[in-house]
Amino acid sequence: MDDAALSPTPGPAAPPRPRWQLIAVMIPIAAVLVAGYFAGAGWPKMFNTHPLLLIALSPINRFLLLTTNHLSWYSYYGVGLARHLFPDPFFYLIGSWYGVRAIKWIGESSPAITKLTGEDGTGLSDPAHRKLLYPLAFFVPNNWVSLLCGATDIPFRTFAALNIGGTMLRLLLCRWIGSLFEDQIKDIATWVGRYSTQITIASVVVVLLGIAIQFRRGTGQLVGLTHLDELDSDD
Repeated sequence: MDDAALSPTPGPAAPPRPRWQLIAVMIPIAAVLVAGYFAGAGWPKMFNTHPLLLIALSPINRFLLLTTNHLSWYSYYGVGLARHLFPDPFFYLIGSWYGVRAIKWIGESSPAITKLTGEDGTGLSDPAHRKLLYPLAFFVPNNWVSLLCGATDIPFRTFAALNIGGTMLRLLLCRWIGSLFEDQIKDIATWVGRYSTQITIASVVVVLLGIAIQFRRGTGQLVGLTHLDELDSDD
């Protein structure tokens, strides 16, 4: 694919998309976000008793490391991979549908993204910036990278191969590190089990503070989700 095909610079205005399409992708994205907050608040209780549920709700590296020695390889890789990949196609669709408008949307809620995309969302027209998406899609397979891949017309098959490969590498590394530090992780599990109530209270406070800070600063995934419907505006 040539550079022009990958350029996020918009051409002629596309017909407005049906409202239901945006709503259809908002629902799973919102569900994933809520699940992550729930896991962040309640992980001390789930860690020792429902480790598979914990990574099903939020497969962040910390939880993958803490639970890996409690899970069989097939449940760890199966649930961990599925949960990691689940939201990415929806973000890819948003990028593919809305282009530069989607890039500007994530830049507003995650200012660090603008270093790659530019303030107006057209920074990925720079070939040097655009080429960074390929290693990012492999080494940092996350929601925002998925959206950028869609917005710059990286073929879905290429995106999917990089996304799946990079996610598997992350799971393999966490599994390997978990086996290396198995004794230390057991000690952590014992300590968390002993003080699970106190740690849960602290975790809930941290999650609530994090949400409050996001709204105060006007950044973060939760704030971005509340503005997602603005993609359909004519502004």
